[in-house]
Amino acid sequence: MSARILALETSTLSCSVALFDGGACVHSEQRCEEQHVHASNLLPMIDAALKAAGWQASDLASVAVCAGPGSYTGLRIGTSTAKGICHAHGIPLIAINSLEIQAYHTVANGPLEAGATVIAVMDARRDEVYTQTFRWSGERFDALDETRALVIESQAGVDALFPHATDDAIVVGDAADKTERLLADKGLNWNFIAAHPTAKCARIPALDAWANQRFEDVAYFTPAYLKDFQAGQPKDPLGLRKSAPA
Repeated sequence: MSARILALETSTLSCSVALFDGGACVHSEQRCEEQHVHASNLLPMIDAALKAAGWQASDLASVAVCAGPGSYTGLRIGTSTAKGICHAHGIPLIAINSLEIQAYHTVANGPLEAGATVIAVMDARRDEVYTQTFRWSGERFDALDETRALVIESQAGVDALFPHATDDAIVVGDAADKTERLLADKGLNWNFIAAHPTAKCARIPALDAWANQRFEDVAYFTPAYLKDFQAGQPKDPLGLRKSAPA
């Protein structure tokens, strides 16, 4: 029997699940809200996916989860959910770079010319993005640089910001529009595609990890947040903090 893999993608405001049976994606669903609702959406989406495929959780061979970078909240929920399923059923955990998953959006709905350069960009607030550049081999994406948090400064040259980019690069991600705006004065001929990473786009790297037995330690795996968690200001609806003596 071919490997049955559940994929979870929660690194942005998008929450998505997919089921792979060997090389086929047999079910996928994505929900995207204006704020994080992963905690309430993810488990029902998993249950619905398994029901739609006629599977039980015990039928799964592995769970693949986004490994970051991305939202602290989203990555934490996705990772804890994936770990719980793996631990409960004694199956291995696969972790996939969220930007690599994002890059596969460009080949999800049609062919891409071999040698094409894809720059995955994910929103990291203000003028900053998480980014990584890939080249399409015709079968898979190969990373040309490391995952990094990048401030797109208008005075910086494109070569300094994206040293591996080509003249016809494809920029894809939930920060594609922001990147296009920040680079508007550069006269680029790039193709900008606004999209969230989705679990169904994890198919190729998940199957490759399964075939090569590249698994994570279920107990100790943590996603790569890249940036420290930024807590908001404490809420004080009654004004008690302001009135408290120093």
